[in-house]
Amino acid sequence: MKKEYKPIVNSDLIGDYITIELPGFPGAHQKPEQCRIHYLTMGSGEPLLLVHSVGQSVYTWRELMPKLADSYCVVAIELPGAGYSDRPYSLNYSMDEIADVIVKCLDALGVKKTHALGVTMGAVYTMYAAAKYPDRFMKVVALTPGGITEKMPKKIRRLEKPLGAFYRELYSKKDFKKYLPLFYYDGTICTDEVVDQYFKTCDDHASRQAIMYAIRNFDEEYALEAIKKANREYFIIWGEEDRLQPMERLFELRKLLPNSVYHGIRNTGHWMHEEKAAQIAEAVDRYIRYEGDQK
Repeated sequence: MKKEYKPIVNSDLIGDYITIELPGFPGAHQKPEQCRIHYLTMGSGEPLLLVHSVGQSVYTWRELMPKLADSYCVVAIELPGAGYSDRPYSLNYSMDEIADVIVKCLDALGVKKTHALGVTMGAVYTMYAAAKYPDRFMKVVALTPGGITEKMPKKIRRLEKPLGAFYRELYSKKDFKKYLPLFYYDGTICTDEVVDQYFKTCDDHASRQAIMYAIRNFDEEYALEAIKKANREYFIIWGEEDRLQPMERLFELRKLLPNSVYHGIRNTGHWMHEEKAAQIAEAVDRYIRYEGDQK
């Protein structure tokens, strides 16, 4: 009999907290900043870490996490600047800093080695963390790994530009309602409740600042070079109807990372983990347990 879990919503009360130490600004007298991280655990078995993308929170795992928890001890962290984690002032949100944060979270949680799954920008963070700290990761799953593309809304792309500090204050709930459906194949999934939940943890200056710096300092080319050199296997899943990261990107990754395993899911878009949670959970479990069958 499958265990029933409480629904995942954006609340500072649904999970627990750990505190990690950030490197702080360079300087002889700069003390490291303490950063409180909000996280949620579910299920039992081998550990499986979930890493969200920029602008998301544990809410994004509301469909997938309970299904993975049937087989694994799933831990979903909220990265600094997201959800109910702190908005630290000494973090630049560089690829190396976020990789270090992920591993510091594992240390604080007492997890020596874990499977991991990340989505979009969070997938690149996870792949890079596994390349940088190979002894800390077992199987790694990447859902549509990648950053900002020309297919994404102009207001999102503008955050990468020098005037991003101006544009960060312009998006509203109306913008969320307009643009969030683009992240799904079936836009009707993006109900008013979904819009409210996503906007809830982004609607303040500190959160907008964190999103802007995370987008601006997301260096995909740098990360992919290290990921390629690490020469490890990843399980890369793509939504075949993704409007924001088209399938051509998958073909580029096949050339760059020929040792990885690739899997497409039909009738799903950019945030496939919310649309096709059951299919993804099944594919992930099959890969972790019987990866030889996937090749």
